[in-house]
Amino acid sequence: MLDSEAAMVRFLNLIASEPDIARVPVMIDSSKWSVIEAGLKCLQGKGIVNSISMKEGEESFLEHARKVRAYGAAVVVMAFDEKGQADSVERKVSICERSYKLLTEQVGFPPEDIIFDPNIFAVATGIERTTAMRATSSKPRR
Repeated sequence: MLDSEAAMVRFLNLIASEPDIARVPVMIDSSKWSVIEAGLKCLQGKGIVNSISMKEGEESFLEHARKVRAYGAAVVVMAFDEKGQADSVERKVSICERSYKLLTEQVGFPPEDIIFDPNIFAVATGIERTTAMRATSSKPRR
């Protein structure tokens, strides 16, 4: 098994030593929060965290958001909540609005540091509705 935290730290330290690479924003992506936080500790400039969501509830969402903010990074917010992935336009908008309010009003996130991923391109998620939407959207429109 891979030691994810160590691999993240090693990789980010390697790219930080290259002046041309160190100037570009880095997006940290992992399904494990400990890996994301290990990466945030290594970044020299403004990073982007991919991603946080409310799938584990508001408390966890706010805790992660506060840490991302403390490290000065921007954040990608996925359209998931306690009920799962948003599967309709209404749920996508509702979850994104709720996330935005929590981030800006409770965490103090600058709006320009919030990137929403409403799961528009939800391929292979297992959501039956997504499969049906892909099938109909591939037909030519007139």
